[in-house]
Amino acid sequence: MLCISLSSYPNPYQQEVRSMSSKFRVIEFQLLQACNARCVYCAYDQDLPEFNQWLPLEIVEKTLAEERPEWVWFEGGEVTMSEKSKHYLLQAMEIANRFGVKNRINTNCRNIDPEWSRRLAEGGLQFACVSFDTLDPEKLEFLRGFPEGSGAENLARLKANALSLADQGITVDLEATVTRHNLHELEALYDYAESVATPGRNIIMGAQCLVATYDEVFDLYPGLDEMSEVFRRLTARARNGRIPVRICCSPLVRCKYPELYEPHPNVIWVECTCGFDYVHINATGEVLLCGFWDHTEAIGNLNESSLREIWETSGLRNRALTETPEICGECQHLEGPGRCHNTCFSIVHRKTGSFNTFAYDLTASSIAEAAGRRGI
Repeated sequence: MLCISLSSYPNPYQQEVRSMSSKFRVIEFQLLQACNARCVYCAYDQDLPEFNQWLPLEIVEKTLAEERPEWVWFEGGEVTMSEKSKHYLLQAMEIANRFGVKNRINTNCRNIDPEWSRRLAEGGLQFACVSFDTLDPEKLEFLRGFPEGSGAENLARLKANALSLADQGITVDLEATVTRHNLHELEALYDYAESVATPGRNIIMGAQCLVATYDEVFDLYPGLDEMSEVFRRLTARARNGRIPVRICCSPLVRCKYPELYEPHPNVIWVECTCGFDYVHINATGEVLLCGFWDHTEAIGNLNESSLREIWETSGLRNRALTETPEICGECQHLEGPGRCHNTCFSIVHRKTGSFNTFAYDLTASSIAEAAGRRGI
């Protein structure tokens, strides 16, 4: 029996994809740029302004008043890194509550103790995506780079804080960002998530595949055949388990690995809705087609135009939705509820300037080149 029923599980992607001018299901706001960790794979490790920007709450309010999405996702940086940022988050969540929008946060959970878990729950938080990469203390320090405390102390703190959120009735996704360093831990991470998903705690396991916002990330990627074998075992475990596994941004496309996608309520593939009903807004007000999109390719800025105006007039967005690799032309999965964009189409645009290349091929070759540099 599942600990979380599909009817209660807050998955913004299991819905019919709408037209280009459709209502947003998800608007993701980066409330601040600063962070209390130094993750080796950080998507924001680029030529951004100094990490001191805070997104004005007036922009949050104006955008939510106009668009009324189903979900809003708040993130940083790290939205809970300080007392100031936690109070700022509560104010942002209150705005979402006023417009009937459901609240989610993306967090490393380092500074969410039981008292703040209670305050976030009372403030309307429904879903927390918690960075949970490993059960190995030394590996945690390597991947996340917390400046204080030993690996063992930080891992114990992470576990306790994540469970304190779940104990307040918030659905918690213990999400591993998949690298070659923790790939073979995914089954153990699922087992851990299942073991703490006791009655009254809505906990799932997540696997966020690395997205190549910048080329250095390929050095952290496992090989795709190796990844597919681990994911085959992981999804088999979930099919026989009590809780779902939620897999985001996978490079393992349906046409190459169809056996992974056999439908099951405990296996949730979050495929690409970039450009359809999901959008990311940086703390600088820049609008991106995705939080992992090349940060030099914003489609507009909310300090200058409304989100709707930016969204419906963006030439880049229109090209992303209409340009199709020849190999994908007749694929039933290119569009629709289980939408595949042949892995991350941001990679294709960054590397080729168009969207006409099969992204899987570029990803596979880039991973192989990185492995060659490492001598493996």
